[in-house]
Amino acid sequence: MPAQDTLSLDAAIRLALANEHGIRIARNDAAIAEEAATAGNAGLLPRIDASGRATYSNQDTKLDFAEGIPDVERNGVVNTALSGQLGLSYTVFNGLGNFAALDRARLGAEIADLRVRAQVEGTLTQVIALYYGLSAMDQDVAITQRIAAISADRYVRVESKAALGGSRLDALNAQVDLQADSAACLLALQRRERTQRDLNVLMGRASDTPIVPSRQVSYASGLDQERLVAEAMQGNAQLAAATAQARAAEADERIARAMRWPRLDLSAGYGLSDQQNGVGLVLGTYTQGLNAGVTLSVPLYDGGRVGTQTGQARLRSESAAIAEQQARALAERDVRNAYTAWRTQREVMRIQLSAAGTAQVNFDRTRELFQAGQLTGLQFRQAQLDLANAQRQAVVAGFDAKVAELSLLRASGGLLPALGVGGFR
Repeated sequence: MPAQDTLSLDAAIRLALANEHGIRIARNDAAIAEEAATAGNAGLLPRIDASGRATYSNQDTKLDFAEGIPDVERNGVVNTALSGQLGLSYTVFNGLGNFAALDRARLGAEIADLRVRAQVEGTLTQVIALYYGLSAMDQDVAITQRIAAISADRYVRVESKAALGGSRLDALNAQVDLQADSAACLLALQRRERTQRDLNVLMGRASDTPIVPSRQVSYASGLDQERLVAEAMQGNAQLAAATAQARAAEADERIARAMRWPRLDLSAGYGLSDQQNGVGLVLGTYTQGLNAGVTLSVPLYDGGRVGTQTGQARLRSESAAIAEQQARALAERDVRNAYTAWRTQREVMRIQLSAAGTAQVNFDRTRELFQAGQLTGLQFRQAQLDLANAQRQAVVAGFDAKVAELSLLRASGGLLPALGVGGFR
């Protein structure tokens, strides 16, 4: 069976950006919001309409005129009328509500872009965590396989001794340990397969597509807490969204206040009309020319509807401003908490790597003494378990340190720049 090519982290990120369903939906929503953020949609541009009409009638007609004019009675009288008009309408002034509407639409597009960014950040955080998690599980599988191989070697040795008259109890203990280690191998493989399926779904691939991740993990260094807090005040996605929402609420309040102002509309048109009558005093009319008009409307009383809407918009604006303040405080808290977790996990990783090295030395010495018959199987098994546990803890510590780093970069708004990801749309 040919070896599978290694999937790089950059390739996994590119696949997720192109195929992940949530990102694709968020991009479509942002495109919709962008389409709506136009001057024409906000009512800042004039409207031009063309209309035309044609009528035809064939009727029996009887006309009774005033005294001195003979009456007319005729069957099959044909009447026709043709008309057409090109009209222009434009809102000259409405309390600047149309300008506020344009600002609101543009802010809606900005908020939609921020949602795309948040979706990208969340998805890539999952992709990277699953990618390194898969790498950690590969190591875990390798550890369980090594432990099972050691148990198999021990079982063969004690079984051979039992065949020559040694203790059957040692052979039974070795068999139990081998069975436990074999089961641990199967469970480790099961966890790996589940993680592989999760990662494939995020990358938009068939869930059973084989993945061979790189085992090389790079860690950031030199991260400064105060600098990260300052960066979060400018780049944190949740804070940026809260700021945009506060500005949008202000625009909504301006739109509501604009309804109190007079409204001035301009209309103009050019039209023509041609009408032909089969009978009557006027047998044909034709008109052609310009028409224009100005409409001024002043809101005097509407049962308090405008006042209610204005008050509600003002309260929503106040709430949005409070939410922005809260988001700022939460962003700082999240960065400081994430920095503490990152610093702690880095130290835990260092300790666990040292512990794994010590456990390896201890196991190698224990194995030599066991093979020389100077230690019992129970002592050997304990050293074996200590080694497996220490190696697993070192792998988990490395994984946790990377996840803590990702959480810190995301909280400070630096995750996507660190990954070289931009241009969400």
